[in-house]
Amino acid sequence: MPTIVFDFDGTIADTMSVVVKIANKFADHYGYRKIPLDDIPKLREKKPSDVLKHLGISIFKLPIVARKIRFEMNKEIVRLHATAEIRDTLVNLKKKGCVLGILTTNSRENVMEFLKNNDLQLFDFVYTGRAVYGKSRLLKKLMKEKTIPHDDPIYVGDEIRDVEAAKKAGIRVIGVSWGYNTKNALQKANPDHIVEKPKDLEQVILDNSDLAR
Repeated sequence: MPTIVFDFDGTIADTMSVVVKIANKFADHYGYRKIPLDDIPKLREKKPSDVLKHLGISIFKLPIVARKIRFEMNKEIVRLHATAEIRDTLVNLKKKGCVLGILTTNSRENVMEFLKNNDLQLFDFVYTGRAVYGKSRLLKKLMKEKTIPHDDPIYVGDEIRDVEAAKKAGIRVIGVSWGYNTKNALQKANPDHIVEKPKDLEQVILDNSDLAR
């Protein structure tokens, strides 16, 4: 059975509403637009670079804003919840013999605290790093350091950049539509599969010979 590597924010943890709240809190201070609730569906159709452009966050200001949001997320981690029904899917994949991992730009401390609070201590590894625009490099480092065969892992993510990073790293990828990007947006990035519910993820992995090989 394959190694399944999950993105964290939006895929495992339901973080969107918290990120929007924190971003809006500091919008005036850092000089970018706030995100009205009505804008969220439209922003979920966009690439990260287009979202930043829409909000007026320059590439030079991005590291400062990202650090501030990450710092504030540390305070919110105890209140975050897992995406609906994801636990049952993870338990079933584990029972079938899949190796489960997380790759994230969030802090390891945040992720481990979240997993404990949500009874999701099911993962074989949590791999973290900083890569706002370079997640493909993190994927390659993960495969090398964990000695995962290049044709073995399947990456599961909720953003266009997740799909693009996996394809650039040369590994299979499943897009999930319950996170930061919509199904329509993910389709444009051409992942191997797109699923709309966690239970469908299990079926795709276990029932498709091109994935579960």
